[in-house]
Amino acid sequence: MIATVHVHARYVVIAGLVTVATFAAVPGTVAGNGIGAAPDVAIKAAFLYNFAKFVDWPALPAAARIVVCTVGDDAFAGALIETVRGQSIGGHLIDVSRPRDSSAWRGCHLLFIPDAETRRSAAGLSELKTLPVLTVSDGRGFAESGGIIELYVEGEKMRFLINMDAADLSGLRISSRLLLLAKVMRNNHVQ
Repeated sequence: MIATVHVHARYVVIAGLVTVATFAAVPGTVAGNGIGAAPDVAIKAAFLYNFAKFVDWPALPAAARIVVCTVGDDAFAGALIETVRGQSIGGHLIDVSRPRDSSAWRGCHLLFIPDAETRRSAAGLSELKTLPVLTVSDGRGFAESGGIIELYVEGEKMRFLINMDAADLSGLRISSRLLLLAKVMRNNHVQ
């Protein structure tokens, strides 16, 4: 019975991620340059929360909080706070932080950098490559330039690409269940 409940719980989590992964963009969400306003922000926040569920950080102490950091975008930070309010992952509470300086990014477990901030953040990101920080962006080419997860819109749906070389270098372990839902890049080739 316990094994059945555990297996059922896994399928519920996977179903939730699949729902988010295939969530059709609300009319008006995908526009001109690819990404629109409020509905898109909520979808990205849900993606980040779900990404965190399928990543193992090495040596994360039992009582430690998972720190999710955002750069620049106030609307996104607000949506993320609403998404994770009262949530925990594997017994770890979640904090949302908005570090003003890239030197504080080392204290993040997950770091979201919006497209508008990717160029300005390049130097700070290069310092994180060997640290267990899950870097995520909606900037085009983010995974190619060494980021771990790149969000993109395809057919009015939010999708994601995972750079496994960058994940391996950081020491993060990404669940195979998440990899099944993603495009995966190894050696700068999408598989």
